[in-house]
Amino acid sequence: MNTTELKSQRRFSRAPGPGQSQSGFTLIEVLISVLVLLVGTLGVVGMQMLSLQSNQGAYYRSQAVYIASEILDAMRANPTGAASYVGTYPEDTPGGTVTVPADPSCQETLTGCTPQQAAAQDLHFWSRHFMDVEGLVGDTYRPSIPNGRTIISADGNEYTVQVFWTERVFDNTVAADGSNTRSLLEQAVTLTTVLTP
Repeated sequence: MNTTELKSQRRFSRAPGPGQSQSGFTLIEVLISVLVLLVGTLGVVGMQMLSLQSNQGAYYRSQAVYIASEILDAMRANPTGAASYVGTYPEDTPGGTVTVPADPSCQETLTGCTPQQAAAQDLHFWSRHFMDVEGLVGDTYRPSIPNGRTIISADGNEYTVQVFWTERVFDNTVAADGSNTRSLLEQAVTLTTVLTP
């Protein structure tokens, strides 16, 4: 054995003595570093999940404002038939089915639509936000907001549109909805306008 091999064997085989520094990491140091990195990563993942929830909630809220504004604009365009818009959409019938106003198909006639027919037509096509009014097959239809419904009410010339939807929020308050960390919560947007016929 030459002296170089002997020196390298001694260097790796003995523990550092007094006054000598140890180079490298011990297994405990590596495990602690991994643990700190893991805790930091979990914190970042938690913030990302909260951010996604907030973004989804903001998207649903903006969709609800758009839906309410859309029907209010239709009502402003048809102030004579504004009272015909009042109701709950989609409407639950006693048989358990959900319905929307039928399309009166009055645009194809020579006389056109009456204000009440125009309101029914507006409501029929506007209901696309909540249910499949065209009868699309399979997964081609998606509602604008989950479990959406609307209540349009009137108090004299003041008309109010309330749009409701459900979304999942991160909490652990309601385990009965199938999750002990995310609960279904009903949200709402309310817009009001005054219409003069």
